[in-house]
Amino acid sequence: MIETEKIIPFVVTSGEPAGIGPDIVLSLAKRADHKSFVVCANIDLLMARAQMLGLNVNFVPYQPGLKLSQVTDNSLIIKDFSAAVEVIPGLLNQENSGYVVDMIEQATLGCLSGEFKGLITAPVHKNIINRSGIGFFGHTEHISGICQSKRSIMTFISNSMRLALATTHVPLSKISGLITTDLLTGLCRTITEDMAKFFGIEAAKIGVLGLNPHAGEDGLLGNEETETILPTIKKMRSNGINAVGPLAADTAFLQIEALQLDIVIAMYHDQGLPLFKYCNPHQSANVTLGIPIIRTSVDHGVALDKAGTGDAVADSLHYAISVAKNMHRHQNSAHQ
Repeated sequence: MIETEKIIPFVVTSGEPAGIGPDIVLSLAKRADHKSFVVCANIDLLMARAQMLGLNVNFVPYQPGLKLSQVTDNSLIIKDFSAAVEVIPGLLNQENSGYVVDMIEQATLGCLSGEFKGLITAPVHKNIINRSGIGFFGHTEHISGICQSKRSIMTFISNSMRLALATTHVPLSKISGLITTDLLTGLCRTITEDMAKFFGIEAAKIGVLGLNPHAGEDGLLGNEETETILPTIKKMRSNGINAVGPLAADTAFLQIEALQLDIVIAMYHDQGLPLFKYCNPHQSANVTLGIPIIRTSVDHGVALDKAGTGDAVADSLHYAISVAKNMHRHQNSAHQ
């Protein structure tokens, strides 16, 4: 790559401005590949946060066609967005919700248009956004809506484990009614396609968890497994999808190596994520499958108590970037 070459960068959204999003995106300036990213943020906010943290960072305004030679060491390329009110670290303000959502939307549209290679997101605060009057259920749902994708899948990736969620941010009382043959078949088909496309894993072996304790124990503890999950798995296998289960959730993760599972599908958010996050602190990423762009994210929240203190850990952001780069590399090789 020559220094005058135009860049097609990844785009990184800085998330909730009162949280640690601004702190962790500032760490990108120290990376050897810092010219490979455009950060969506309010430039004045980042300058103030850098000063607060004692960081000497140069800020370069982004414009399509920016030359690499214009970006010096220890710099961040910034796509500037206007915050509605002054940001105080640790103090949420619903007036800035539009700013947060606008960054996500513009970054997603930039990926769809080919302006950016992929999207990496810092954490947002769903409740404060909804309190402002903006309907927002989460990054996954909002980005999927912009992409007009009907079957997006919240997925978590680490070096030792991959976990997909059949359902995401819904009450437990509604889960059973959502677990259908159509849902599971669509999930497994999309996972099979995207594991090949973005991770180079052909015919991925998918471990499907049961919904009930011990996967229902043949109907003793619930009938979702016998009536829906098992028949669906059998039908999928006959159609060439490499799915196994239903597996008991309490032991399935101990069998990943023995069963040679490439990915596990949990039936609901907290069935798999507590264990995943416990086993993979900071070294994992949230990935959205089933959409036409690459989107990865940190696996943690806004950490208001650490904003502006210097205690924020940026490891998950850097891991999310490595996953996005790996996905882009596999996508490119698949096209060649």
